Amino acid sequence: MHWREEELLNVIQKGKWTTTEIINRVNMSKVTALKYLEKMREKDFVDYEEVGPAKVWFLKTADQITGNKIRVLVADDDNNIVTIIQDSLLPDQFEILKAINGKEALGVVFAEKPDILILDIMMPGMDGYRVCEEIKKNTSTQNIPIIILSAKTSVEDKIKAMEMGIDDYMVKPFDPRELKARIKMAMKSSDE
Repeated sequence: MHWREEELLNVIQKGKWTTTEIINRVNMSKVTALKYLEKMREKDFVDYEEVGPAKVWFLKTADQITGNKIRVLVADDDNNIVTIIQDSLLPDQFEILKAINGKEALGVVFAEKPDILILDIMMPGMDGYRVCEEIKKNTSTQNIPIIILSAKTSVEDKIKAMEMGIDDYMVKPFDPRELKARIKMAMKSSDE
């Protein structure tokens, strides 16, 4: 997100504001502010209602923003993997949540209730197998589809993961197009 958008968001988060009120609180011209407000509107972060001649801007709620997007939690301690996945999934179709270790992944699962989890096995603190165990034994999270994305290639690892109830297993290095297809396939299966 551009720093000007962040500056505008900081104002709009405090309530509903007319364009003039927003400009009085930020360090930019009316033309620049409107340009970035419109960009943020296209991204579905903000919207406005017309009150007489004025536009009253407001922040969209989390429900309005996410809409029908698939909420994907990517749990991997390799930031490059997270970036590749994030860059390959279109922001109008997917909302990406991130975790860099197993404990953080569990926290995000219970707090944010993602639609699907892309999970590495080898992570510090708590490995992917333990994360699977915790998710599958809790009734509120046991039906979240899990795709393992790991450098572990042995049949034993794949069988162990499948016995834990995961939905799919992909080996690194991977093709992001295949991962996207597998996410959609896992989501279809969970809807049935």
